[in-house]
Formats: sequence, structure tokens, C-alpha cells
Amino acid sequence: MRVKQYVVETMPEAMLQIRKDLGSDAVILSTKEIKVGGVLGMFRKKRIEVVAAVDKEEQKQATKQAKSQFTPVPRSFVPEAYRQTARSFVSASDESAVSAAEKNVHEKSTDPIAVSESSKLGSDMSKGRSSLSIEHKPRPQGADFSGLTSASEQQERVIDPQQDQLMSELQELKLMMTKLSKQGASADPLPEELHSLRERLMEQDIWPEVWESWFDNVQMANSDKEMNEAETAQAVQLEIAHFLEKRIDAGILPTTSIVYVAGPTGVGKTTTIAKLAAEQMFNKQRKVGFITSDTYRISAVEQLRTYASILNVPLEVVQSPGDTQRAISRLEDCDLIFMDTAGRNYRNELLVSELQSLLAPVENSETFLVLSMTSKSSDMVQITEHFSKYGLDKVIFTKLDETGSFGPMFNLLHRFPLKLAYVANGQNVPDDLLKPDANSLTKQLLGELVR
Repeated sequence: MRVKQYVVETMPEAMLQIRKDLGSDAVILSTKEIKVGGVLGMFRKKRIEVVAAVDKEEQKQATKQAKSQFTPVPRSFVPEAYRQTARSFVSASDESAVSAAEKNVHEKSTDPIAVSESSKLGSDMSKGRSSLSIEHKPRPQGADFSGLTSASEQQERVIDPQQDQLMSELQELKLMMTKLSKQGASADPLPEELHSLRERLMEQDIWPEVWESWFDNVQMANSDKEMNEAETAQAVQLEIAHFLEKRIDAGILPTTSIVYVAGPTGVGKTTTIAKLAAEQMFNKQRKVGFITSDTYRISAVEQLRTYASILNVPLEVVQSPGDTQRAISRLEDCDLIFMDTAGRNYRNELLVSELQSLLAPVENSETFLVLSMTSKSSDMVQITEHFSKYGLDKVIFTKLDETGSFGPMFNLLHRFPLKLAYVANGQNVPDDLLKPDANSLTKQLLGELVR
């Protein structure tokens, strides 16, 4: 047996080389994916290692069978089988036809015409069987030629099996190449120790582009050492925490004088404003004032008025850009002003544009986008794109206690250059407003995979 190894980029390339070197009888023993080249274990290229073999005895037998395509023809059949081409003579399969033909040949042997035809046919065959051409003569009476076939039928009988065998081999080769190509395409290039992490992140609705970037960074940073599943999970945890740390910013800057709070309906903007105001009053000792333009929703003004009364802060209601400027002037003695905007349908660009007209360009202002963690990633992306007309600076995620999926938060921070300022996990004022912590959010994302 002859065995040969190939290292190729694709399976079709391997099949062509095997066919060329070992022939059509070659058998593939094994295939596996390997990495070659690179510098210090990095930048290695993926290749396919294929081991093929062929039995030399089978090659010899196939060669002998190909050579012996024709069987010898008895001389006694030549005179009566003159219609056939000499190269395709075969023995008759029907014994009755053979005996009848022999009898007829014996009876005609004394006929000088038949003898001369026989001599002429033998002479022509000695010169060249493939070019023999004989005139058609009437069939002798009493002779049965049912066991004999025409030249074209005999030629098809010899050639067709070979063509069928060749077509069958080509079809099997095609199926084998298709199967191996599918196996190569479906091969999972991700190391086994990352499979459970990938499943967890996909359950959390993390986009593939996000977790792939994390995994690539971990693999590049640890390409020179072997790690088990626990060590890999810890490395991924550190990578995610590093991702968050670069996107977490301080809440409200000390120099900020006005905070605009925007967002779609039902995300908890008014309650979030009350939490922010309480934090600034109790922790930063800053004097706070409220402005609201949410006159579309029933009892929206009353809700903020209730919070203003509890916190003992002034409240101004505006309905036009001119009202906004006057309200800011009346609250000029406040250190920080919170403006509550109306929650509008983010799909209606006209309504969103109306909100933009109420925002007065003030120095040292910040715009916060409030989003609910119960929203889908696609909805968050559309909301952010529509409200980006405000010139968004930071984002606040609410209702963390109402969902077990944290992927949309990471997807949004990956897609947009927003800073994560706060997270809210309840409706209690001011307790359920938290500064985001990278390690705790990472543990919530990975769940039981990290400790």
C-alpha cells in the first residue's frame, strides 16, 4: 500500500492532487485542521492535513482488466458473420445458435463462392481488423443468428460498462468532495474551552461581533500558553470588565449646570430624574430645580410636582422654546437644573424633532438618554439613532431588576460612543439608582460561569 500526506488550503485542492498522484482508486484515510507558519505562535494560518493511500495490487488488476477488452473469435464463425466488424467479434451465447451456424458453415464449405468469400475475409482481417468492410450477402436459409449481435451492439456492450464505471466513480468522488467541503466549512474554529462561554453570551443576546472581539483579544493575549476552561473563563471575564471600564464615566459632572433627560415612553424618565436630584442634593449638597415639558401625558406634571414637593425643590412647566429660556432664568439661583422631556414615539421623527426645539443651547449642559433593559437590542439601536439629534452624551439603563438578559446593554455600548452613567434596579427613590460597576455587571452577564 502506498500512503501519502498532503497539506492544502481546501479539500478540492487535496482531491485533485490525490487523483493526480495516486489515481482514482485512492482512499482518504484521515482529514484534520492544523495551523502552520506564524511567529511565536501568532498569525498562524489554517490548513487541512489529508492522508490518502492506494493498494498497488488493485492498480495492477485494474490495468490488466482494461487491457483485456476483447475475446478471441473461432475461425468457423468468420464466413457467416461477415456483417460484423472484425474488432468486435464475440462468441455466441446461445448454444443452439452456435450449433446451427456450425452446421450451415459445414454445408456451405463445398460452395466455391463461400470459400472465396472466406479466403477474402481472412486476407482482409490479416491486413487490419479495424478497417474491414464486407458486402452484405443474403442470410443463408436454415441458419439461426439469434446468438450473434451487430457490430454496434457488441461495441456498446464493451464500452458502456466502462463508461458506467467511470461515471459512477466520478459521482462518488463528487459526493465525497461535497461532504468533505461541508465538514470543513462547518468545522468550529473556536477552542473547546470557549464553547460554554459562547453559548452563555448568545443566550444573553450578545451580538457575535461583540463576543468574537472579546475572544480574539483573549486568544491573542494568551497564545503562548495553554489554559483550561476555568482559566479561559477568568480571562474572558477580565476582558469584558476592561470593555466596560472604558465605557463607564462619572455620573453628573461637578461643572454641569443643566441636565436634559430624553428617552421613549415608559422607560421611567421622571422617576430617574427624582433619583438623580436626590443623589445630587444629599451626596453633593447641590441646590436643584426641575423643568418639565411633558404636558402630553396625563398626570405627568403632577408626578414630577409630587417629587418636587417631597424634595422641596422648585418646578417650572414649559410648552415652547421661549418658555424654556424664561424658566432657566427663574431658576438661575439653582446649582443644577433637571429638564424632563416628554416621552414620544421614537419612530415618529416629527415628534422627536419637536423635543429638540425645546432644548436651549446652554453651556455646561449634558444630555442623558434613558433606556429600559427590557427593550431589544434592535429597538435600542433605533431609539439611540433617532434621539442622537440631541447630541447625546451619556446613557442610563433602567429596570435591571425586570430582566435576566443584559446583552442589549453591551451591544449598545459597543455600537455607539456613549458613556454609561447610571443603572437603576427598582423604583425606590433614591435608593434604586446605582453607579455602574464593571465587575458586578460582568458577573451578571456570565452568570454561573464565573465566581
